[in-house]
Amino acid sequence: MHIEQSDFHDQLMRGLAHKMNNILSLFHGYLGLLLEDKKLDRETLEGLARIREGASAASELMDRTKAFAKPSSTVWREIDLNDFLRQMTPAFESYAERDVKIEITCAEDLPKLWADAARLRTAITELVRNACEASPANGSVKIDAHVDERPRKESAKTTQPITWISLTITDEGQGIAPELSKKIFQPFYSTKQKRNAMGLGLSVALGLVKQLGGVIRHKNKKKGTTFQMLLPSRSERF
Repeated sequence: MHIEQSDFHDQLMRGLAHKMNNILSLFHGYLGLLLEDKKLDRETLEGLARIREGASAASELMDRTKAFAKPSSTVWREIDLNDFLRQMTPAFESYAERDVKIEITCAEDLPKLWADAARLRTAITELVRNACEASPANGSVKIDAHVDERPRKESAKTTQPITWISLTITDEGQGIAPELSKKIFQPFYSTKQKRNAMGLGLSVALGLVKQLGGVIRHKNKKKGTTFQMLLPSRSERF
């Protein structure tokens, strides 16, 4: 049976992530048993705790790497973005450490999106997570959805959409230096000094938004950065 090169790469990535997670689950299990051993000295326990932290980071890395592969099955359907964001709010709040507030605004009578819910959820999650990490303590992350103009033809794969919907996510961080703007979507590149920063969030979001037939843009503001997803409400392509 012939398999297209891109399909082969997707299958390989999903299979590798699955196998690695199985291996890492063994690490977690045995480390958990060792950490319960009261006979071990404090220095050994601290070392084991660091190993477990590394194993957890590796598991997260493999889970997020899978997002680069196209899902083995997709369901395209109409999505009410207002309801969709409301359902995601508890997850947003779990990323908002240091008392960062999440503010969501959706325009009235917003047309329904035409998208695969799993890809859309992951793309939004990565952008919100990135914004929460960039925002200072007691800051805010603003999520705004409204109808917008169609992006330039060369920027979007989708043909003849009825309406384009803009979803913007704005943080109150220090912004992105102009010389770094072309690098931020590269896999494993991160401007954050945070420990275990993987540099995958923006590249994952970009890939998923392209799969949804949309585009993604960013711009610095006086205070913070705004990322904009432009997505089609409906298309002849699907």
